[in-house]
Amino acid sequence: MVNFFVDNFGNSIVLAVLIMAMIPTLESKVAIPFALSVAIWGENVLSPVLAFFVALGGSLIPSLFVILVARFIKKKTSGFVHEKIWSRIETRYGKRLEKVNSKSSTFKKCAWVALFVSIPLPLTGTYSGSLIAGLLDLKIWQAFLSVAVGAAISCAIVLVLCLFFANSTYYIFLVALGMIALWLAASLVISLCKRIRAKGRKNSQKLVEVTEE
Repeated sequence: MVNFFVDNFGNSIVLAVLIMAMIPTLESKVAIPFALSVAIWGENVLSPVLAFFVALGGSLIPSLFVILVARFIKKKTSGFVHEKIWSRIETRYGKRLEKVNSKSSTFKKCAWVALFVSIPLPLTGTYSGSLIAGLLDLKIWQAFLSVAVGAAISCAIVLVLCLFFANSTYYIFLVALGMIALWLAASLVISLCKRIRAKGRKNSQKLVEVTEE
């Protein structure tokens, strides 16, 4: 992946970082160390300030679209579709979502979304935060502003980490990619295990029904 960006965007690092920040799960937590890595770009690395704003902009470009799609799903589709999507979100982020519900104040919802997006981990980010914000009863500008504030905090955290370990930016980049890869692999394994268990239960029920007949 690194070679792809270096070979195709070697003369436009800003565009490479922007695209990297737009990729789901990668976003700013990978884009910023990617932009500051001397091992990748040599002396052409972006300045910390430019890396911050490019990564922030890239991560926010899909945000408004995701919010609008989520609002469309909630308002224009049947309640079943919305409830099914929300139930899946609750299954993944159940403990976090316990702190916010339809009865919560607008400020609490906005603060929760911002806090959720601000944590630079694979499970959080602008995509998931925008989806949740779009499904909550927030105005479009409130949802987007909440995500933007959270994304800015997340970028600041990653940037400070990269500046503190300036000589290890490339390793931060690799660790971030490794964490995301492990999370994706774990999610896949868990999903497969659940499907196998569900099929096993169905087969067991069918066997019981046949035996009773």
